[in-house]
Amino acid sequence: MSNGTAVVAFYESVARKMAGLPVYNNKLAVDATDFLSWEDNWLGIIVTPWCMNIVLLPGEASHHNAKQVGAKFRQKLPSGQYDFIRAYARECGDFATCSVFSPMFEFSSQSIAMETAQEVLAALFDTENIAASERHQSYTVHSEMRQAAELDAKDCDAESEQQLADDAPQVSRRAFLTGNFARQEDSRP
Repeated sequence: MSNGTAVVAFYESVARKMAGLPVYNNKLAVDATDFLSWEDNWLGIIVTPWCMNIVLLPGEASHHNAKQVGAKFRQKLPSGQYDFIRAYARECGDFATCSVFSPMFEFSSQSIAMETAQEVLAALFDTENIAASERHQSYTVHSEMRQAAELDAKDCDAESEQQLADDAPQVSRRAFLTGNFARQEDSRP
C-alpha cells in the first residue's frame, strides 16, 4: 500500500458524491504523489477537486492504529509538527489526514496542483523548513503586543506628565512660602 493506490481509489469514490458541490473544482481530478516511507508510516499528498491533504498511512507497528476515527493528534515530521485527523475507509483501512489546501480554486490545472503537491511533500521532509510551534508563535505575538502596549503606555505617561507640567501654575518660591500660591489657584477659572 506504499504507493497510495488504495487511498486514490477511496477519494475517487468520494469524488462522485462531491461533484455537484460548490467547493468542487471541475478542472481537477483525484491523484496522489508517491508515498514515502517514514518511521514505519507511509506519507504522501492526495490532490482532489475539493482539497489537497497530507495523508499518513500507518505501518503495521505504528501507534496510529489504536487511534479513534475523528481523533486529532500531532505528528512530528522532519519539518515540524502537524495536526492530523484519523480516518478509516474500507478501501484503504486506517489513515490520517492533514489539510494543505481547501477548497482548490487556486489551481487552474491538474499539472499545477500536482506540481504543488510534489513541492509540499518535499518540504515536509526538509528540516530547513522547521518552524516554531504554534504555541511559541502565539507567545511571541502576545509578547510583542504586550511590549507595544507598554511602550504606548510609557509614551502616554510621558505626554501626560508633560501636559501636567505645562498646565501647572508657575509659582515663585516667595509666592509659595507666603501663601500667595493658594490665592492664585483660587482665582483661576
